[in-house]
Amino acid sequence: MKTVLKGFIISVLVITASCNTRQANDNGKAATDSRVTMQQMSPKEVYTCPMHHQIRSAKPGKCPICGMTLVPVKTMQKAAVDTPALIHIPLRQQLLAGIRTDTARLAPLYGGLVLTGTTLFDPQGTQVVSAWVGGWIEKMYVRNPGEKVKAGQKLYDLYSPDLLSAEKDYKLAYKQQDLFRKASVDLTPTLQALKQKLLRWGLSADQINTLKSASEATGKVAIYSTSAGYLTQKMKQQGDYVQEGEAVLNLVKNNTLWIQAQLYDTELPLLETHPKIWAELEAFPGRKLYGKIVFDNPVLETGSRVHLLHIEIPNPDGGLQPGMLAYVHLQTSSGQSVLVVPKSSVIYGQKNNYLWVERADSSFERRQVSLGKAGRTMIQILKGITEGERVVNAGAYLINSEYILTYGSGVNLSGMQMSDMKMSGKGR
Repeated sequence: MKTVLKGFIISVLVITASCNTRQANDNGKAATDSRVTMQQMSPKEVYTCPMHHQIRSAKPGKCPICGMTLVPVKTMQKAAVDTPALIHIPLRQQLLAGIRTDTARLAPLYGGLVLTGTTLFDPQGTQVVSAWVGGWIEKMYVRNPGEKVKAGQKLYDLYSPDLLSAEKDYKLAYKQQDLFRKASVDLTPTLQALKQKLLRWGLSADQINTLKSASEATGKVAIYSTSAGYLTQKMKQQGDYVQEGEAVLNLVKNNTLWIQAQLYDTELPLLETHPKIWAELEAFPGRKLYGKIVFDNPVLETGSRVHLLHIEIPNPDGGLQPGMLAYVHLQTSSGQSVLVVPKSSVIYGQKNNYLWVERADSSFERRQVSLGKAGRTMIQILKGITEGERVVNAGAYLINSEYILTYGSGVNLSGMQMSDMKMSGKGR
């Protein structure tokens, strides 16, 4: 932590307090300035913990909480009035610290409910690839779960003694049908029955026709995928023996996904209002995915009051994947435009809430704000900033911690009185 503090030294703008003169009528003396500037305040050095700023000591030592070496800082013994809390951070250090800003703007906040959910494969799109005939898997052409499979793609090669026997019977019956016809025996039904068996065991009509003129039967068959999807599970590996009807692979379609969201039993009446449903994935912020309820579990989860809700969303380009964090909006009313900022911009205090506002000279000013209603990612600002001002939405707590370490926890806010302003800080 000491290394981080040494590497992240922040220059602090000198805050000036305006001095006003007023006339004194008492005893005929000339008026004097009763406002004290920060340069006139006498600094007093105290020691604080880099991790626990509430620890204050008049002499060096160790933090009683974490044992870290206390860092010397200078505090002001008097208070300044109406001085904004400012801190200057060079652009290079802003980039290194990942500090980003966003604009306070008018935007709608919708009425309704926001649920947290997770994307998963549509169970109705699952395809189980089973062995059509018993035998050994000679070669597997799909290997890893998550691999994309195209329609008509070869999945695996199978060698089957039963298939070999059926192929030999078909070849023999085909060659001897003329001989049996002379004896007034029609082998057509036998050939049709053998052909149907070969079709059921995975041979195509073209392969069966080729078998008629082949030099010998092979007992081998290639299994192809009948639809596109993703490989989700391999129950058998190359070289394994499979019985007829045994599952080999699991494939699932990905053109639609389900979102499984949790709804408390007290929130169930909201579904009766037929809310407008749309989802937003954390991986794709700002992209609205409109969906519909496809499965509403009528039974609460065992041991809880959670009601599972399943929403179907489209995935035509296949860019969405199972396991993504999703926010499901059950919108019951259209939103009115209000002044909003990202929720990550707000510094929550015990009594007041603050924002760090970017100024034209690349410094940052801490403002006390009043908060209104909140959405999933945005929150309404009732008082404290105006539309168009830029607020820190990434790194706000980092700036706040550095400011408290440098100036103290009782620093001034815009329009408020300072009680404990520090002039400078230094790392040991």
